Amino acid sequence: MVLESRRAFMLATARAAGVAGPALGLLAGTEAPARTEANDLAILSAALQIEHHAIALYGHGLRRALFPPGLRAYATEFRGDHQGHRDTQVAIIEERGAAAPAARDDYDFEHAPAGDAFVRLALEIEIAAQRAYTGLISRIRTDDYLLSAAFILVDEVRHMTVWQRVLGLKIY
Repeated sequence: MVLESRRAFMLATARAAGVAGPALGLLAGTEAPARTEANDLAILSAALQIEHHAIALYGHGLRRALFPPGLRAYATEFRGDHQGHRDTQVAIIEERGAAAPAARDDYDFEHAPAGDAFVRLALEIEIAAQRAYTGLISRIRTDDYLLSAAFILVDEVRHMTVWQRVLGLKIY
């Protein structure tokens, strides 16, 4: 039951970020796409959409001062990490002659709560990103993207661990 609720949470977050197609099917466990250049691009695009979502969430929280004052430095650092992930993924996509998906303009964070509740929202996107990268990384065929995704995964786990500690949650 816990596994299903975690999968449902990850899928809901991935959908909210705009993930679709074979990458969403892979995350849902309903597809096992072949390791092809086209599917690598779909996986890159899905990961990029999650990064866009994280950047928007952190940006909103920082603009509206929703992070507790002592945690703004972490939020600023983590937003910068996500911006770096975005830039790396855009470069890899464009190297392959494809167009990178732009950030959505309809993220709905207007009713996001302040304080620890907002930190929990940041933790949720980090958990979703970590689970998405873990699920998608096994299907990547291209070495340069595989290496990039592995480094990004380390960052996602670091972000997740910091927010779990801040909230007093069990880490392992």
